[in-house]
Amino acid sequence: MNLPIKIGDKLPTERELTETFGVGRTVIREALILLEVESFIEIRKSSGIYVIKNEIGMDSFLTGKVGPFELLQARQLIESTIAAFAATQIVKSDLEKLSDVLEQEKEYLDLPPNEELDRYFHCLVAGATQNALLTDLVRYIWDVRKRDPIWQELKQQDEQREYSQRGYEEHKAILQTLQRKDPMAAKLAMWQHLENINDRVTKQLESKEPSFDRFLFESVPLDIKA
Repeated sequence: MNLPIKIGDKLPTERELTETFGVGRTVIREALILLEVESFIEIRKSSGIYVIKNEIGMDSFLTGKVGPFELLQARQLIESTIAAFAATQIVKSDLEKLSDVLEQEKEYLDLPPNEELDRYFHCLVAGATQNALLTDLVRYIWDVRKRDPIWQELKQQDEQREYSQRGYEEHKAILQTLQRKDPMAAKLAMWQHLENINDRVTKQLESKEPSFDRFLFESVPLDIKA
């Protein structure tokens, strides 16, 4: 592949990239998911893969640290409201992308959870609001999570198969509410998904030094006004 790659360039197909780099199609697909989540590429159905950004901005290098329950509280407040709004704004192409992610998640039901697919799903829900700033906000939250050593340790402790299956079912429930364009059901489905994660993290940390932030950052009440 010739370099440099310019904004607007069309990338080779998945099959061509597989042959060029000598790796499996799954590796290429996951790399493309990561690039799309970070807004470097746009995958246009029946058209191809296009470059929309080719530089890393300083905002990608995040500093600061928050506890796991502080992060979950923020996610529960922000993402449940985003899901409700997304249900009113979502279009066919958004639903197709979310359905594609769920199909890919099926491949991991007996494997460790795929963090990039998980992240991609949540970013797509935010993208369905048609508000780029809300999408960037969810990306930022996930970047904080990715750089937190506590989250990396929790990920290694997961009962992997169980949480892959739970995550898939909860994402499926969220998608169904978006398909119905039901904002309150979407808010509830996203809130419950994050509440389930909260419960899991609590169990994992209860046996550790009791200095974590659970009691400072309780779950967001479901009936809080958006």
